[in-house]
Amino acid sequence: MTPFSNDGTIRQQGIQARNIARHAIAKAIAEEAQRTGVLVSNTIGRITVNQLAPKSVEDLWNDIQMDETLAMIQRKADANVADYPGFSGWLKGERMNVRYAQMKRLNDSVGDRNYQRQFANTVGFRPAFA
Repeated sequence: MTPFSNDGTIRQQGIQARNIARHAIAKAIAEEAQRTGVLVSNTIGRITVNQLAPKSVEDLWNDIQMDETLAMIQRKADANVADYPGFSGWLKGERMNVRYAQMKRLNDSVGDRNYQRQFANTVGFRPAFA
């Protein structure tokens, strides 16, 4: 077995470069999950104290995804995956896991609350004169 790969590069250097990219992607995924969790907690808190107008969970998620710091973290992960496309499925899967977990948190915390606000005139309505 030769120390060179089929394309003429040194095999050990290729393995090392992939390991570095894997580590950078894992770090970016962890940062992305942490930042998303913080943003979701902040959003839940703002809705709980009535500082944020009622919106659907999907709209809240879209607002969270517009955060500049989160977008910067996502671009960093995307840049590493662009160099090593074999990791794209891993990144996509992890993002789906984060999305599912955080949207579930949003829905569990504010989904019913937003529904009740939106339809407050029909749910538990009592006339003032009764």
